[in-house]
This record gives sequence, C-alpha cells and structure tokens, in this order.
Amino acid sequence: MRQKILVIALGGTIGSTKDDTIHPDENNLKILDVLPDMDTDYEAVSLFNILSENMNREYLRNLFDCLNGVNFSDYNGVIILHGSDTLAYTAAFLGNAYGDEHIVLVASDKPIEAADSNGIKNFCDAVTHIKSEVPGVFISYDGIKPALCTTSAGIDDKFDVLSHTLPPLNKKIISDRNILIIQPYIDIDINNYNFDNCDGVLFAMYHSATVPDSIIKTAMMLKEKNKEYHFVTHKESADYETASDLCNILFSCTIENAYARMILTNENDVV
Repeated sequence: MRQKILVIALGGTIGSTKDDTIHPDENNLKILDVLPDMDTDYEAVSLFNILSENMNREYLRNLFDCLNGVNFSDYNGVIILHGSDTLAYTAAFLGNAYGDEHIVLVASDKPIEAADSNGIKNFCDAVTHIKSEVPGVFISYDGIKPALCTTSAGIDDKFDVLSHTLPPLNKKIISDRNILIIQPYIDIDINNYNFDNCDGVLFAMYHSATVPDSIIKTAMMLKEKNKEYHFVTHKESADYETASDLCNILFSCTIENAYARMILTNENDVV
C-alpha cells in the first residue's frame, strides 16, 4: 500500500543552488523531482524560503500555524525541509510540541545537484523512518536522530546525540519571553550582560558540568530578583565540588532543548 507524506519546505541548503555562493533556489521543493520511487505519494507546500541562519520566532510561529492546520491522520508522516544551521533548535521546538506525531526534519550538507550531497539520502532515510511508524519528531542527517537529543553541528559538521533527555513538554504556544544564553569562558565578565531586559537565563556548562564562580554568583543574584534561570549540561550528574551546591540544573539536556522549553507555553499559562 502506498504511503502519503506531507512535505513542508522552509528553504535551507536542501532547497538551494550554488553558483558564486549558495543561495535559495526559487523551487525549494526541487528534491521531489529527483527522488527514486519509494512507493510514496507526496503532498507539498513551500511555506517560506530562507537560509536557516535567518530562522526566527515569527517563522517558527508560521510553521506551527501550518502544522496546527494539518490533519495528521491524512498522512503517514510529515517531512520538513530545513537548513542545518538552526536545525537542532527548530527540532527542539517541534519535539516539545508535536511529540505524538510522525515528523522528520531533513537537511543537506550541499545543494542536491552536488554529486557528494547527502540531501537525497537524508530524504530517503526519512521516508523509510516514517514507514517504520515510530511516533515522535526526528532529524534525518547522516542517520535518524531524536529531535530532543540532538545538538547543533560541531566543527566536523556532525550532529551529536544524547542517549536520552527530558520528556517533551507537549506545549505549542511560542511565547515572547526574552531568553538569554550565556556560554562560560575564561575570565568571563558578567557586567557585559544586561539582565534587566531578559525574562530568563540559560547558563551553558563546561563539558564536565561545571561553571566559574562568577556565573554561580550571577545565578544567586537572579534568584534574588525572582528571574528564572537554569544551568544546562549533557551530563547526567555534576560531580565536581564547584558544582555541588548548584540548583536548577537541567541534566541530560541540550542547550537547544532548554531554549525551546523556556519559550514554549500553553495557551492558559501566564507568560
């Protein structure tokens, strides 16, 4: 029996072309013209056409509005064509909002015309995954990865994946909360940050689940001002003495997932 998949194109390298530079193609659904037959019918919509470094909250709301209008029972699953730069962020938003659906985000390292592009394979892997009928939101990029467990690509252009993470929030409203993300570094000067204009702060931790004393003092200041804050680590525990008294640690969590969790809310929640 043929399956039916809804394909939503947002742009990104998978919908781009290359001459002097890589830039969006007028037809960001062109991958559908070159796919092998996988016993699948596609219904397609081009929602917008951007490079993913320009993803913002309004584009996300546009995507959510589109998905909220989808009757998922009409399809075996949904494939979203997305750029790789903010792929993990969008995936975290979708994973926390649509964890019971069958959604796969697909990106590409090069425009699909390139002989060594992984775009077509990533798309075909997504189709195969949807056929497996495993619910949830996933990323297809050199393999299938759970959306909430996947970090942004590193220096090798590979996406790292946690073995497990926090359960999805099941919240679908993108709030206007202003969230500040602070990355620790040697001799960080907290005076460079304006906390008055933010609604919450995420402190990324070093790989050992530690942060410098200056950030710990800042967290105490935020606590006194009743500002929400969290420390974020991919580790399952914080074992060093410098972190022994820390509160509000999100363990087994990516910064992308933590960011989405800080912004997503329910319609009746106070924001």
